[in-house]
Amino acid sequence: MREALISIKPPYVKMFLGGEKSVEIRNRTVNLSPGSRLWIYSTLPKGCVEAVAEVGCVVVGTPSEIWRQYRDHLSVPKSKYLQYVNGSLAVSAIITKRVWRLPVEVNLSMLRSRVPGFHPPQFLKYMSDSDPVFLSIVQFLYDNTNEEYLQRIGLQTICTGSANARRGGK
Repeated sequence: MREALISIKPPYVKMFLGGEKSVEIRNRTVNLSPGSRLWIYSTLPKGCVEAVAEVGCVVVGTPSEIWRQYRDHLSVPKSKYLQYVNGSLAVSAIITKRVWRLPVEVNLSMLRSRVPGFHPPQFLKYMSDSDPVFLSIVQFLYDNTNEEYLQRIGLQTICTGSANARRGGK
């Protein structure tokens, strides 16, 4: 499984959380396998990671192919879509399987305090299990949420390992 952080404007994050939107477009190739977690950073003025999605698949195609196939899941008018993909030969459609609102928002100032120099991604930030941004998000959730939620989004084993490390492996 792969972890990634994506920046999305707040109205579109709200549409994901409300079930009105299930596909996110990027005008470059996205390399995420099914089951990857997509951490959703809501851009300013919100400025926080407020949701996580499970990736169903990523489909790459021409802008017209992607529009034809996914227009009902994008929650944008065609004019706005064409403005975004302007001149791209290929675009990636990230199809989400499930989206969960985080029980606590991971705000920008907290991320910057734990990862000096952190800037939200313009495109997409791929993260390994040892990436400081990923570990900061996981640790924050571990400290501020319950085990049932962590299990639901597949983080319990990561968080348990993190807790054991903090306690000296006990």
